[in-house]
Amino acid sequence: MKKQHVGILLVVATVLVIVWQILAGGFTATNTSENQAKTDPIDVATSLFTPWLAALQATSSEPDFGLLLATAPVTPELRSRLQQQIDQPAQSVDPVICQPITPERLGAKVVYITDDKAELMVVARGNKVPEQALYTLQWQGSDWIVSDITCSRGELAPEQEYSFEREGNLLKDSLQPPLDASKWHLIYTRDDVAGYAIPLEFNESSVCISDAEAVCDLSILNEAAAAKIQGSMQESGVLVERLELQ
Repeated sequence: MKKQHVGILLVVATVLVIVWQILAGGFTATNTSENQAKTDPIDVATSLFTPWLAALQATSSEPDFGLLLATAPVTPELRSRLQQQIDQPAQSVDPVICQPITPERLGAKVVYITDDKAELMVVARGNKVPEQALYTLQWQGSDWIVSDITCSRGELAPEQEYSFEREGNLLKDSLQPPLDASKWHLIYTRDDVAGYAIPLEFNESSVCISDAEAVCDLSILNEAAAAKIQGSMQESGVLVERLELQ
């Protein structure tokens, strides 16, 4: 019965999984089926915010944001909204990069990717600031396109003790490539879609709760075990603060 449970989880994880990998300065997630042949949504987002940032940094000429918008990989609805926003002189933050002060660099981190939708977090590099942009991208026929940009300040987000808190099942040895079978992963459901996977990182402060609460001893973890993970998002996955076996 246990092997059957593991097998079911592996099928779901293989078909629908979101794989977390370290990128230069960020993390990414891909779907193991169709997304391997698709363009990278980070590349599409970068093609929007990189020339936009360069225009903001330019000192020799007045930037033509209308021209940039005309060629930007955005939906017509978003293009119209952004044009209205840049036409308003009293903007506290730029509507594309969501920064009140022009940064030196920007970077993007993938929040998640499915077959037809992706969310990226665009943040300033070099300086720690609370402002960030959440890019929503839709797959439209042959490429990704940015359909929404939401600006937020991290310090104003709803207070959470943990930046990651999910229930699911643990898998490690039975994982198949491209998942890393040297690390424990949590297989969980998000927005009613099963099969998301994220690698788990542990340190000397990670606490595991089984019969008692103690510093994590990974030898007590079993394949397909039900668990609740609370921790903080890292570039390579989740740093576990509390793991509760259920």
